[in-house]
Formats: sequence, structure tokens, C-alpha cells
Amino acid sequence: MKVYLFILVLIYIAMAQEQWETIYTSFNGNNPNDAEGWIVSNNYQGNLFTKCNGVTLFGGYYAFGKDAIVSKLFKLPPHYQLKITFQFWKIDSWDNESVYLIAEDYKWSQDYIYYKEAYQCELQIIEMVIQWIAFVINHNSESLTFIMTTNLNEQANLESWGIRDFSIQILRCPQGCLYCQDNDYNNCYYWIGFLSLWHESIEVDGWIKNNNNMQPTIDKCVSFDIIKLAPNDKLEKIIENLNAHYKMQVQLQIWKIDSWHNEMFILEIDDQIYNQTILESTGIYNICGSNGLENIINIAITLPHSLSKCKITMRTNHNSITTNAYWGIRAFNIYLAKCFKGCDQCLGPLKTECTVCSSGWVFYNNLSPPMLFSQIQITQIKDLKSDERISMEINLLEVDQKIISQGNITLLVNNNQQILTIQVYAKCIQNKIIKSQFLSNKLQDLYQYQFQQNCQGNFNSIIYNVKYQLRIISEQQLIINTSDTYCLIYQIVEVDDEKFSVKILEILLEDV
Repeated sequence: MKVYLFILVLIYIAMAQEQWETIYTSFNGNNPNDAEGWIVSNNYQGNLFTKCNGVTLFGGYYAFGKDAIVSKLFKLPPHYQLKITFQFWKIDSWDNESVYLIAEDYKWSQDYIYYKEAYQCELQIIEMVIQWIAFVINHNSESLTFIMTTNLNEQANLESWGIRDFSIQILRCPQGCLYCQDNDYNNCYYWIGFLSLWHESIEVDGWIKNNNNMQPTIDKCVSFDIIKLAPNDKLEKIIENLNAHYKMQVQLQIWKIDSWHNEMFILEIDDQIYNQTILESTGIYNICGSNGLENIINIAITLPHSLSKCKITMRTNHNSITTNAYWGIRAFNIYLAKCFKGCDQCLGPLKTECTVCSSGWVFYNNLSPPMLFSQIQITQIKDLKSDERISMEINLLEVDQKIISQGNITLLVNNNQQILTIQVYAKCIQNKIIKSQFLSNKLQDLYQYQFQQNCQGNFNSIIYNVKYQLRIISEQQLIINTSDTYCLIYQIVEVDDEKFSVKILEILLEDV
């Protein structure tokens, strides 16, 4: 028994361990197609690949030297963490010079000096340092920007660098989750992606700059498109037709270009401030501005929200001593924590947390299932042939089906039959009373309709015409149960893979 429990514990631990998944590899051989998607600027004489010590490098001697910069945009599946690993080759006589790596808000740099170990590069014996670089970052954006450069001051025939064995691994979101922050399915299944902008290209339709109907300028930093804005600029848009939700996640990426002096970036949602980020003069390296250090900042905020639209405002203030600085925006996403199907408003994702049902859905036992009732017509008549009829007779008008037997009947109806009218003929016998009750999908607060009639006078029959709309349900199962004294109709409802029956019509013949 102890061995069995120990095995179960080991299985549980193994299942709980997070599994890294490799989604990209490159530069681990001599395939020139490995450079696909990589943008290289200022490489020496246009060279991309060289060989050192019998190994093919992306870059290297006579390739990547002064001002060389490489970058790539990676598109990623839903994930919450990523790991980047590669081999960095520092080649020849660096004089306390540095390499810089920017993976969005992760930055790495290292200084190198002359080192005596030598390798064969092309036809030269060259001093070299080979170093494995690996880092793990929390990350859940659908794209990743990667930039690498140096501050070398000589051409690649004198000082150079290269990389190889580049790989990206991720911790993937649980299956069924489009956005997550950990590996717990219960924390992510309710998120849906509502809006994804400015990852690969920039479209600014509907976005207004500085309240004057001006569209913002589109610029490029390294190889990445950004919306370019100056200090004191404001970018704004009202986003409409949000799905029913109770919580919102807004993500965006700020690019601080050149030297700022502690101005503030401000993100507002519906005119409320949700993020303030200081734009400092510090950064890692000058990659696209004129005389300052650039910085990339990822911002993500979560807030309670249930309105069908939201106003997004992004702005900065301005310090008078700041000149030639600007800021950029890219990688903008909105995720919504969705309500359960059939809810227009809710307190959470569960089927029992609905507060306002959608049209055609009603509250029933703290749930919000789709109900079929559309309208009812009740007519009292004097039937000269009532003696020839049974007490409860049912006609299904659109499918031309008559039910004149008693007991339980199961009926399947597809929604290609958009309307189904159930006509119930009920005898009204002297000294009896007919009571009826119907579920309605028209009202939120009062979803039951009741009617009763004493059987007296010239009227001896009541005809109920109950019309059902089937457009919101692909296939509907009804159970009809009749006798001399009652007619009951149940709708089989499925909510979150759980089926239950709902009484949608009840007609009773009782003693007075």
C-alpha cells in the first residue's frame, strides 16, 4: 500500500511539472534559410554567415562589426513564460566594449576586453570568447521583439561578433486558454481575445491624436513599426461592441526613445487612471534615436469592467528641458473575461454567476438557459364536437403532427424549423377549473405567465396556441406528458455539459 501511494505521489509530481516546449530553433548548422525573418543592418560587405573553427556563425568575422544590429519579430502561441538560449561569439580585440541584447523589457549587456585564446576564423587566427547565454522571462504577449547589437568602434575585419544555436522555448498555456499567467486552467479558461493591434503592422483607424481628429504618425525603430508620439501627446479611441464580460485585461508596449526627464506615461480607461509609468533618462543603448538611450516597457493591467464599450486614453506630460525625445506604442491587446453563454451581465465566469440574461434566455434555478417560449394565444370556444375528443389533444402545426394518445412522448426538433407552434386543446368540464403556467423568455424579472379559467357557461373548451422560436438552439428535445387532467411539456436544457429538464408549459384540470 505504501509503495502504491508513493507511485501515485511521483505521478502527481511528474504531471505537475512544467514542460518547456521548443517552438523555434536556428543557426545550429549551415542552412542559409536560418536567417529567414531576421533583419540585419550595417553588416560588413553584406555578409550574413562566416565560419570560425569549422563552425558556421550567424555573423562573425568579416560580417557583424561596428553598428551591426540584428532583430526579429517572433509570433508566439498562448504562453506565460519563455526561455531564450544561444551561443554568443565575441571575436577579436574588443577594448572594453559591450554587447547589448533587448528582448522587450528584458535587457542584457556585457563588457569584453582582450582575451588570449585563439581560433581559426576564415584564414586568420583570431582571439575569441565563446559564451552560452540563457534567460527566462515572464511573458504572455502574442509576439516578441528581439534586438542585438554592440558598441564596437571598428569594422568587422578588426572587431566582430556572431551567434549560433539560437532557440526559444515556452511554457504553454493550459489547453483551451487563449491567455494565461500561469499553468492553472481555472485561472484562464474564461479569457477571450477581443482586440489585437500593432504587432506586425500599424493600422490607426479610429485612433485620434490630441482631440483634433489627426491620425498619429507611423515610424520605425530598428525593424519594428511603432506609433510615434511626442511629449504631451495623447492617443485615444472609444472601442465598442465588447462581448459580455466582467473583467478586462489591457496590454501594450511603450518604446521610450531618446532622453526623457522623468515625465509620466499615463494609461486611462473610461477616464480613470490605471497605470502611471515614469519615463526616465536611463536605458540600455541608443538603437534608433538621436542622442539618448532607448527602453522598452511592457504594461499589463487588469480591471473590473462590464460595459459594452470602453474609452482608451494614452498620454504623456512634458518637461521643458526634454528635447528631441518621443515615445512609441505597439503590441496592443484587449482580453475579456467572458460571461457564461446566455448572460449579458455577470459577476464571474460560472454558470451560476449570471445577473442579466441574454434575449431568449431566462433565469431558472440560478442558471440562465435558453428558453423556447415566444408567445401564447388563449381562446375559449364552444366546441360542438367536444364529446368526440379526448381531454387533452395536441397539434404540432408546422410539422403537421397530431398527438391524440396519452402518456410520455419525446420530440426532437431541429432549428431549420425556425418556429414550432404547439396547439393544446383542453376540455373545460363543468365544476372544474383549468390552471395553466408558461415560462417566458421575454421578461427578466417575471418569466412565468399564469392563466386560470372556471369551466361554466357556454364555453366548454380552451385552445392554447404556444409559439416557440428555435433559432438559438441547434437541436431541441421536448418531452410531452398528457392525461385526462393535465398536459405537461418539458424542455431538455444543456448548460455546461449538464442536462436537465425544465417545465415550460403546464395545464391542469382540477376540481373547483
